[in-house]
Amino acid sequence: MIRIYYYLVLLNAAVGLAVGIIATVRNRFQLVGPLFGTAIGSVAIWLFGFAHYFDSLPPDKALWWAKFTLTFAIINHSFVLHSFCQLVEKARKYQWWIATSYVCGLFFVILLWKGLLVTGLKPSPYMDHYVSYNRTWYPALGLHLVVWEWLAIWVLLSSARKATGYQYTQLVYFIIVWLIIFISTTSIIIPLEYDIAIQPFGFFINPVNFAFLAYVMATARLADINVVVARMMVYAIMLAVVAVVSLLFIGAVSLLAPGFMNQAQVLFTVALVVVIGLSLTALLPRFLPRVERMMQERLFGGRFGYQDVLSQSINEIGRSGTMEQMLETVATTLHSNMQVSHVLILLQDPLSDEYRLEAQCGLKSDVSTDKLTLSERSLSVRWLGEHKDALVREEAMRHLPASMWKVLSAELDQLQAAVCIPMLLEERVVGVIALGEKLNREMYFVSDLRLLSTLATEAAIGVRYRRLEEQAVRNNKLIELGTIAAGIAHEIRNPLASIRTFAQLLPTKMDDPEFKNEFSKLVVQDVERITRVIQSMLSFARPGTVNIGSHSATDLVEEALTLVVARLRGKHIEIIRNFHENPVLRVDRQQILQVLLNLLSNAADALQEQGHVRITVGVQRVERTIGMPGQRFGVIEIADNGPGIPTAIRNRLFVPFFTTKKEGNGLGLSISEKIVRDHNGFITVSSIEGRGAAFQVQLPMD
Repeated sequence: MIRIYYYLVLLNAAVGLAVGIIATVRNRFQLVGPLFGTAIGSVAIWLFGFAHYFDSLPPDKALWWAKFTLTFAIINHSFVLHSFCQLVEKARKYQWWIATSYVCGLFFVILLWKGLLVTGLKPSPYMDHYVSYNRTWYPALGLHLVVWEWLAIWVLLSSARKATGYQYTQLVYFIIVWLIIFISTTSIIIPLEYDIAIQPFGFFINPVNFAFLAYVMATARLADINVVVARMMVYAIMLAVVAVVSLLFIGAVSLLAPGFMNQAQVLFTVALVVVIGLSLTALLPRFLPRVERMMQERLFGGRFGYQDVLSQSINEIGRSGTMEQMLETVATTLHSNMQVSHVLILLQDPLSDEYRLEAQCGLKSDVSTDKLTLSERSLSVRWLGEHKDALVREEAMRHLPASMWKVLSAELDQLQAAVCIPMLLEERVVGVIALGEKLNREMYFVSDLRLLSTLATEAAIGVRYRRLEEQAVRNNKLIELGTIAAGIAHEIRNPLASIRTFAQLLPTKMDDPEFKNEFSKLVVQDVERITRVIQSMLSFARPGTVNIGSHSATDLVEEALTLVVARLRGKHIEIIRNFHENPVLRVDRQQILQVLLNLLSNAADALQEQGHVRITVGVQRVERTIGMPGQRFGVIEIADNGPGIPTAIRNRLFVPFFTTKKEGNGLGLSISEKIVRDHNGFITVSSIEGRGAAFQVQLPMD
């Protein structure tokens, strides 16, 4: 067993040395990196020397290794205190305490090598030998080994109370790990001088502690402490199950075969544990995420909930209406659920390439939004574009050279941002989501950054989709404008030709009364025709004043029928009312009346004598409508039994200036379709040649 401890302590030393190197390299731009690396390195050298207590050596050589080991045990406490004070930027405040610790350490090292501190060697139950101290100096040495450790922990505790974000979580990790190391090493070794022998179990768990220290010093993206606790509990339960099963099996075997506790039984037990461990390793990964999630929900339900809300909001981004509404929804969701000071969303301007503020939540009123911009050449944007990852302020501060950090810090201060998330689209940064500090002083954990990155990507896709949609609308408007221009040219060409002819003939036929009367009437009619075309065109192209109110669908239908009933009766057209329900619509009364009048007039024009017009009113749920999923609509359908609409022209019905009538400008259905669209509704047509046509208007309900 002693030999096993020898190799175990050497393993601890190797792990500690690796941690010291990692801490130094990853934090090389700050003084705390070399200091902490030196502290861990001195612990690793002490462990290397301590392994010789488990090795059988000649007395003189064993004593030399004991002094060597104790030298680093004495000095590493000063390094620990110094590095911890530097970590929380309080080295200047505690400089006299730090200096005192170094002086005390040097004093005890001199006593050690002068032969005044150690008197020789003595046996120990769990080691090959151990050192025997001078009882006069040992209490003072014990205080040196304990006081500076606890002072370092107190510095961390006092700083953690005021710290926020990453530093707070980092200090919590340090406090937990160093307390475990202190309890599992120093508190076991000091009592050995008083013949209080405790199994040195700490060397079994110290590699894990060192790994935690390396993790904390190497990255600014720490796992949430609740995730760590939940995961540790899951594994603890797993190990407990293995241990219980093994003990039950051994107990059963011992009852059946007394005296089985020999080497064969030990080997069999080890093999059994290995088999069970391998089985759990193969099976547990399938269930671990689910079990871990259940554990987190049981222990940390309040803190775990906001991540569920963010996950759900990712799926709902596509349901937001316009781009502005979508971005406002994202900003509001992040601000309210993550409890951050503020959220800014900046999008790249396609013309200037600047990243301008498009949405925000929580920003103070005295902050000028004009300054909340980023250039494409700014360091933060270039960093986001190069790394394709979140920019964490704490991480950048620790891992960037001072010159780069100064520039980057100014840009982050401008946005008052603790984290910047790139909105990536085809490996290009199209926007930036900047978040302030969390109000609960917590850091942005790995799970937070993953969710934010996914949310930013979905938002970027949503921005592209809506920009393409807006571009399509603009293109359609240009097409409509061209159609309108062509239609206007066609409609006013003939009237202008007659007016021109009149103007040319007027000088020669000034005295012809018949000419004057005939052509004067014609010019007035042509001018009125041009005026009607222009008015219709303006109604189509220019948004009118909309006075939205709550109106009964059947009342609107009856009012429209009142205005056309004389015309319908004149052609002996029967009116069939089919009112299933009476939905209350949120519409502009005059505009919807215009739509209904257009449709009723078209039905009357399509019918010969003794036809019928059927008017149906009801309610319909539309499951998939852009911006309005699952919304209930009031439906008004006007159908006739006329000749129907030929298939060849059905797709052109709503095109401006398209008409099959001899009299008419072809803008009635176009204007009707625009009015309905402006009300967030839609109009459809169905027809079978020879069996009539039906126009269905769907409008949002109150």
